[in-house]
Formats: sequence, structure tokens, C-alpha cells
Amino acid sequence: MDHQEFAELLTALRVHGADHSTCEVKRARGGMPVTLWESISAFANGSGGHLILGVDEKSGFTVVGVDDAAAMEAQIGAVCADMEPPVRAEIQTVRFEEKNVVIGFVPSVPRDQRPCHKRVLGPWAGSRIRVADGDRKLTDYEVAILLSNRTEQHHDLTPVPTATVDDLDPQLLGAFLRRIRATKGPVFGRVDDERALLMLNVLAKDGDRVVPTLAGLLVFGIYPQTFEPQLDVTLVVYPTGEPGASGRFGERFIDNRSLDGPIPEIVAECVDVLKRNMRRRSIISGIYRVDEWEYPEEVIREALVNSLVHRDYSAFARGMQVQVEMYPDRLLIRNAGGLFGTVDVGSLGTRAVTSSRNRALLKILEDTPLRDGRMVCENRGTGIAQMLMALGAAGMEPPRFTDDISTFTVEIPNHALLDEETLRWMTSLGLPPLVRSQMTALALMRNGAVLTNSGYRTSTGVQDSRAATRELKELVDAGVVEQDGNRGSTTYRISRAVLAPIDEPVATPARLTPNERQILAALSTVPLLRADIEDRTGLSRDTVKRGLQSLRQKGFVSMIGQQRSRGARWVQTLGS
Repeated sequence: MDHQEFAELLTALRVHGADHSTCEVKRARGGMPVTLWESISAFANGSGGHLILGVDEKSGFTVVGVDDAAAMEAQIGAVCADMEPPVRAEIQTVRFEEKNVVIGFVPSVPRDQRPCHKRVLGPWAGSRIRVADGDRKLTDYEVAILLSNRTEQHHDLTPVPTATVDDLDPQLLGAFLRRIRATKGPVFGRVDDERALLMLNVLAKDGDRVVPTLAGLLVFGIYPQTFEPQLDVTLVVYPTGEPGASGRFGERFIDNRSLDGPIPEIVAECVDVLKRNMRRRSIISGIYRVDEWEYPEEVIREALVNSLVHRDYSAFARGMQVQVEMYPDRLLIRNAGGLFGTVDVGSLGTRAVTSSRNRALLKILEDTPLRDGRMVCENRGTGIAQMLMALGAAGMEPPRFTDDISTFTVEIPNHALLDEETLRWMTSLGLPPLVRSQMTALALMRNGAVLTNSGYRTSTGVQDSRAATRELKELVDAGVVEQDGNRGSTTYRISRAVLAPIDEPVATPARLTPNERQILAALSTVPLLRADIEDRTGLSRDTVKRGLQSLRQKGFVSMIGQQRSRGARWVQTLGS
């Protein structure tokens, strides 16, 4: 961090009025703060952060400096070395306002090495996490979750000794075994049902008995909650945006249910209940208006299946239910246990991720049908990407993911990108009918997004890269999108002409496209050659040619000279 960067950070802290989730400020005039290790642990267990020593937060972030910067640097390095795993902080001294300020950047520790803790205290007492501007001790469950990320988990394989094979639904098992024998090769055709179910981890040996595994019970149990009462889903539909706040008629909630049974039945029933509490809204797609659910059904199903499949099934967490909360402005699905392994929130949906703490459960569900005949999950690591595509295709904002170590939450905003105001804006551009994917991308870019071909496909649901390129090129040719770079580095953003449109003449016989407005503004009242217009607007020869012909038909411009003459000039008409 150089002098200018520190000045900017200090200004931001003074405006904010406190340190925050990625910055801890210490006066440190009396020497090394004894609690500094807590901030180092907290930053390492999160997304990293800066330590600033020699600034007094209580006096409005006044720079007071440190007495011996070199000694302070060495002490910070020693504290970092005393952590487990050791923290490789970047430590430096910046001279500011004639005083020395010591700055240390603590990087985040890889997820499979957390919790980063003070070695002499151990992980249970010596681990911290950053919350707002403070450092909080990790709970025992949070420490257990982080430690479990270091090794392969087998909680779903745990035998349930109080259950028997008779506690499994024979119809569900029959459908499962028929599919297995039809798709998994000849090995399962040569063994009996019990042997097949043992091989597939639906059953397990418990001494000399054969009993269901936890995974087998959750998928095929007649009523799994007999043995694990809390392994179900709670669903609450609230009348307002805040839980506990009453609606217009004093109601605390519109719907409140506990959904029990095996996973396939829970998923189907939860989707049905949510649909009964959803509205349908009208969306323009091309030249048509279609009615759609507030939340696409496949998005709800995917998010719900993820929460049931990837949740923590350790003894610590079996008292925690999957929670589904529907508010007027959002849908929340929360499960026990944060992300597993090396996966982080930023990578979700950007690549195929197969890291899971419940591999046997996932493997079973990929061959377990729902009511409509589709399998519960694909087990290909593409579920989040499919969810993003479905939301993009429906013209909705992407979901928000939150990993709080002990819980993982998916929040799906109930907000259509293609709302009435956005549709009016698009209509004002005078464009030919757009397909839904182009409309969604245009709305995203209007809100500040810069898309690549891959980003366009993820955001809109278009799967063919060539189709995405063609649709983006049409937006570029129409003048509403600007293209930067080429080949693999090409990006697309909203055109400046669209964000700051040129005022149209008062007498407007027809709406103008952004390119037509640019051409008309370039012309003003001075006759210009077509080449001059190209230079002034930066538009291509073909774009200017098409724009001039369109403006001529609409009565905005006229041509001076012969139709095909290179010396022909263009000028605004007096009536425009």
C-alpha cells in the first residue's frame, strides 16, 4: 500500500466513522496490542483484511504514529507465525503526516486449512471471525464445521440402528432399483436386491444386522422423521418483508408448515406449497406477453434440493431444519453447514463444482425420481449454473449466496429485471423486437453489468456460444451496446448514447434509434459527406448508411446530390 492508497483508505474510514469488516485500526502507542491476534485470526478465517497501527479511532482517526516501526513490524510477524496455520501477512510502514504508520495485510487462509487459530489456545478457544467492526469467537459448531472441511465426510453413510429395512418404502425402492439395473450396467443384474442396496449405500451392516443408512432412510424412508424428527423442512410465508411483523389484518404469517417424509416427497410438496402462495406476472417476450410464476419452478426445486443434499448431517446439526421463508420481496432457503471443501461463494455457478460433504446421498438421488419422473438431482456440479440460467431466462436478478460457516443461505430477489419501467425504456429506443435473452442482457447492462459471451450465456440461459455472439452483435449493430476487445477478451457494455440519449427534435414523426440520434446530432444544419458522418460518430460505414436511409424515410434528413455519388451530402430537413 503506497502513500496515496493509505490516504484514500484513511479518508474512507473517517467518512465511515469506524473500522469495518476488512479493516482494524489500533492506536498502538503503548506497544503491540495484546488482542491483535484476534483480528489476524478473524481476517484469515474470512476474506482477509488490513491492520493499521498508529491511528487513533476514538479521536476521529487521527494519525498518532508508532514509536518503533521496525520493532512493531517484527512483532506483527511473530504473532502471524504463532497462528496455525501460519499467516503470511504483508507488513510495511508508511510515512504519513510526518509519522510512521504500520500496515499489515492479512490474506484469507484456504478453506480447507481453517480455522486459523492461535496455536497455544487450540482451534476451539483460539479461533475468531470478523463481524462488522469486531472479532467474535467461533462457536463450537462453527469450529467443528471448519475442521470437518479438512477431511472427507461420511455422516450420510451412518447406519441407523433403530431402523429396519421394513421402514423403507418398497415402491420407492423398486423404482430406484429398476432404474439402476437399466442404466448402471450388468453388475446389478447379477446380485439380489439386498446386495444391490448394500453396494449403493442405501443399506449398511450394523453388527450382524442389515439396517438403512442415514442417506437411504432420508431418500426411501416411509417416515424418516420417526428416527430424526428435525431432518425436515419448515416453510413460512410472511405477509411483510420482516419476520414477526404483522400484515394488514394482524396476521403473523400467511402459511406455516412443517414438511415431512422422504426427500423426493418433501421437494415436491414444498414446490407445490410455494406455487400456491405465488402470484403470476406478465412479461413481454419478443412481440408476445406471457404469464409466468414469480419464481421459476426449476429454480425453486434446484435451490431446495441443494439445501437438502449439501447440508450438514453431523450429530451437531441434526437438530437444525432446512428453513424456507417467502417474503413479498424475496425467497430465502437456509440450511445447516456452510460450503464444503475448497468451494467459495465467488465460484458458485462459474464452473462445475462437485465438492460435497454427502457423496453417497448425492449418488443415490441422481437415480431417484420425483413425481414427474425427473431425477431429484443430476450430480454433475452444474446445479447453480442451471439456476442462474433459469433466472436469467426469466428476466430476474441473480440469487445472493451467503456462507456464514454454520449456515448457507440462498436469497432469490422477487424482482423482474424486465419490469414496466424497463420495458418502457426499451420501447423508447425504437428497436426491432428483441428475444428474451437480449432484453435480459440489456437490462443487466443498463444496471451496470459488463458481459462477456460466457456471462451473457450464464445470465440469459442461452447455451450456444454462437447464438450468444449473434444476439450480442445485433445489439451492437443497433447501437445500444458497445463492444470492447476481440476474440476471447471481448466485453459488452451499455452504449453511452443510450445512457445519455441525444434529444429528439420536437416534431418527431417516428421514434429514433440511438444510432439515428447520433447521426442526426452530427449533421446539425451543416451538409456532410457520409464519410464525415462516420468520422464524427465513430459508427461503421454500413451502420451510417442504414441510419441515413432510415432517417430519410422518416423525414429527418435529405440528400444533396446524386443517389450513388461519392460527393453526395446529407443535411437535416427544415421540418425536423
